[in-house]
Parts: sequence; C-alpha cells; structure tokens
Amino acid sequence: MKLLKEILKEIGVFLRQCWFLVLLLAVALAAYPVERNSEFWVWVSLSYVTSFIFYVLTIYLPDRKNRKNIHRVLVPYLQKVVNDARSVSYSFLAASGASADVSNLSVDDFHEIFKRIKPSDRSTRLDFLGFVNWQDYLLQQKGQVVRTLDRILTYEHYLETDFILQVETLQNCGLFEIVDYMEKKPVEHEDFSFLSSAYYECYLLVRKLETYLQKYMADT
Repeated sequence: MKLLKEILKEIGVFLRQCWFLVLLLAVALAAYPVERNSEFWVWVSLSYVTSFIFYVLTIYLPDRKNRKNIHRVLVPYLQKVVNDARSVSYSFLAASGASADVSNLSVDDFHEIFKRIKPSDRSTRLDFLGFVNWQDYLLQQKGQVVRTLDRILTYEHYLETDFILQVETLQNCGLFEIVDYMEKKPVEHEDFSFLSSAYYECYLLVRKLETYLQKYMADT
C-alpha cells in the first residue's frame, strides 16, 4: 500500500511538471495508427516516443532524485530557521506577560509584546537561556538564523529561484539590519516597541519559508 501511494505520488509530480510532454506523447501515440500510411508521421511519432523515454530515463529521473535528496538536506536547516525565529516571539511573549495567539500573531500583537519589555529588563526566561540582556539574546538569535541561511545557500545551484529569493529576502530584512546597528550602538529606547514592525516583517518572511519546509517534508 505504501509503495502504491509512493508510485501515485511520483506520477502526480511528473504530470504536474511534464504535462505538456505527456500531452505531446498522447498526440504522437494517437497519430501513429491514424497516419500509419504516412511514413513521415510514423517516423515523427516513433521519434517523439523514443525521445520521451530518453528524457524520462536520463534527465527527469536523475533530476527528481537529486531534488528529493537536496530537500532531505534542507529540511533540518529550514526547521532550525523557523524554530530560532519563533523562539524570539515565544521568549518576548513569555517575558511580557501579554496574551496572543502564537500561531497567528499580528503587528499589533508584536507592538503590545515588545513595548512591555525594556532593554535593561531581566526575566526568568532570559536567565534560563543564559543571556545578560535582551540585546545579546537578539544578536545571538539573528546570528544563528543568518548562519543557517548561509548554509542553505551553499546548495544554491540545486535550488528553485523563488526559494532562493525568499531566503535572500529574509537575510536582508529590516530586523537584521536594526540588530546589526544595535551591536555597534547601545539601545537608547525605553522599550523594544521600535522593533515591532521590523519583527513582524521577519515573522511573515519566516512563515513563507515554512511553506517550503512543509512542501519539502512532504516530498521526502
């Protein structure tokens, strides 16, 4: 049963990616008996069928295998990016005492959460994580996310252009630029509400990457 599901899944993937080639194959097979008296159409039909089989065996199947293998490599990296980004939300939410739906946070939720925390504040969560202040924590999390994204881009040659664009957009998001600036200059704000819009942008970008994570997990 599992093998049958896998076969049907692969057929579905093939049809989505190569539907036009399959359509031409159907036309070629249909033309063969209809135009049997025409030597030209007979050879055209047979040539296309041969080319189709050659494409599937030498191009499509090896490429499909490579994509599945690269997806297996990417899944733990994408999971780490998602987890590291989410942990900031959870840590700030826990420290702020605010209430929000963690599965669907809005920009107003982030503003409410971040405005309740001052750069100099301490919390049990922060002590547990082993950081002196929130600024160091943000720098650490940002560094982890960027390093993981860099690891993902080492496989750029095998990745879809849309996926690469999403990764690079996250790498260059406004939140990371602000955190880099914070590393050079101490925070002068009374609270972290100035980060809410930038973090919400980052949050949305991570959710887009999460759709690729779910896709790649299903593919493997």
